[in-house]
Amino acid sequence: MSKTDRIVTREPATLIILAGGESKRMGFPKHRLDVDGRNILTYLLERLGGLFVETVAVGRGIASAPEGVRIAQDQYSERGALVGIHGGLSASRTGLTFVVACDMPYVEPSLVEYLLSRSEGADIVVPVVRGYYEPLCAVYRTTCIEHAAELIESDVMKIVKLYPLVRVHEATEQEICRLDPELRSFVNLNAPTQTNLTPGLLD
Repeated sequence: MSKTDRIVTREPATLIILAGGESKRMGFPKHRLDVDGRNILTYLLERLGGLFVETVAVGRGIASAPEGVRIAQDQYSERGALVGIHGGLSASRTGLTFVVACDMPYVEPSLVEYLLSRSEGADIVVPVVRGYYEPLCAVYRTTCIEHAAELIESDVMKIVKLYPLVRVHEATEQEICRLDPELRSFVNLNAPTQTNLTPGLLD
């Protein structure tokens, strides 16, 4: 059992890992990264998977995934995180999900649980850090699918354009810092020099 395995009494939820696309700065797809000797999808699964009833990796070019991770494809040819969110929500077997980018491996499990706990009456629960939304470390309901599709089909690709169309709860930086004082949950890995990262052999 992972350290996050425990009885969860709230509404069941799906972990969606956005794992598509190339990274020019990395020089290889981010979903092939190794972090601390483990593939980044495995790392996220071990860190967060115990909070969820399923884990879905969504994106193009994912040839294989660790055991316990289901692969879903983008449903639009356009590229962008909103397309990935739409694909993940469409593949989810639960109405409640947590979306995280695969280049954010240090998301604090207690923060994820807290955001999920605030989901009643909301379609999105999103952290606000340094005055900005963190839309790739946030809770989304499948009620967002139709609105996301309408935006994509209108060539509107910014995730935050979805927010005025649905019910949003914001988690303030003060709330977040109680659970993650150093805000490591929002660290993006964009270059191999940031930590001991190497391209893995998953694909």
